[in-house]
Amino acid sequence: MPAETPAYLKLDRSTRYLRWFCVAYIILLIVEGALRKWFLPSLSNVLLLIRDPIVLASYFIALAHGKFPFNIYVASGLVLVAVWSTTTLLFGHGDFIVTAFGVRANYFHIPMAFIMGTVFYRNDVIEIGKWWLIATLAMTPIITLQFLSPQSAWINLSVGGAEGGGFSGALGRYRPPGTFSFITGVVSFYTVSVAFLASGLTQHKAYPKWLIFASAIAIIIAIPVSISRSLILSAAITLLTAFFVSGLQRNTIIRLARIAFFGAIAVFAASQIPVFDEGKEAFLARWEHATGDVEGGVGNAIFGRVLDLFVGPFLTNDNLPFLGVGIGAGTQVGNQLLRGDTDFGLGEGEWFRLVGEGGIILGGLYILWRVSLFISVFFFCFRALRSGNGMGLILLSASALTILIGQYGQTTMLGFVVVGLGLSAAAVRDRKEFSVERGSSG
Repeated sequence: MPAETPAYLKLDRSTRYLRWFCVAYIILLIVEGALRKWFLPSLSNVLLLIRDPIVLASYFIALAHGKFPFNIYVASGLVLVAVWSTTTLLFGHGDFIVTAFGVRANYFHIPMAFIMGTVFYRNDVIEIGKWWLIATLAMTPIITLQFLSPQSAWINLSVGGAEGGGFSGALGRYRPPGTFSFITGVVSFYTVSVAFLASGLTQHKAYPKWLIFASAIAIIIAIPVSISRSLILSAAITLLTAFFVSGLQRNTIIRLARIAFFGAIAVFAASQIPVFDEGKEAFLARWEHATGDVEGGVGNAIFGRVLDLFVGPFLTNDNLPFLGVGIGAGTQVGNQLLRGDTDFGLGEGEWFRLVGEGGIILGGLYILWRVSLFISVFFFCFRALRSGNGMGLILLSASALTILIGQYGQTTMLGFVVVGLGLSAAAVRDRKEFSVERGSSG
């Protein structure tokens, strides 16, 4: 009797190609900054778009084989950016290149998330999670070396090979960007790591114990070494989601006990490493400086700032044109091309940028589109939770803030939006011949 054909070979050729393109997209997302800083700095501007050919090839294959995700969000988003681009060229800044980059930032990559969500299955996401946690074991030594090294060191080069890739932190230490161009990449990367780790502890048993322990230690070290408030808050949201999900599943006590046991051992082990204490001191110093009485306390410095990101754009737009200044104008690339600087001309907050570029009507409609997209994926994952699969919700929580208020004009953040949406949707899709473990971990 001939051997049975492996399950992955039962996929048609176009689907296999799309799966490989999705894997390439994830890998390039993680190493893109390293290429721009350390290995090919002279091509830094070109490598900013390194994932775009992967996206184009995926769309071409999907269209040619009837697998392009023509759904309400792809269609409505296309109409919205088409109208936005037209008003920009007619009444806005009028720059075609800036307009094209704005379309890329706000829409072009989004259908890739739907492709990722339809060619991957739950077991694929579990496998990706294993390699993601392994990558976490490599990322932590990198950011630790960046944390300990002067800004003149090779490990701390910025994009284009410029000196000083870190960002101001505290006690003479800088926030390390890892293999990414900016600290936002480290925040998103480790938040997803927390999601995969929590899923491995509560949703399946596919990861070996050594990987669970090692990655937990790596994450716990990374949080203070990053000197990032955003990372600890994002990680807390994901961990709380894992607790919430576990509380709605069978064997709740066992699931929560796993998190508590592995977490306690990992914290103890991490605390024995000297750099953990150094990172903790720098992190606490920055937290105190940023949330002290001068800054209005935690309520104003943290919660007030987050609230302003949501409501501020609709309260401070009196001087803007009715249809905004034009799509793409508020991105760093747009600012560079239009005004010769890389500041956030319309505001650092994403919704400030969107309202500034499109006015209350177009910018507001696009914000509504993003919020609606997130809510739809949330309910898609929540329905799976009712059937016993909470992995999608845990992964979605790791990307929630990025999807809603993340800066899509920052290419790394845009990539994490695509990966977050795609893997969250794929995590709740099961298929018998692909499933490495269909039962719950309880």
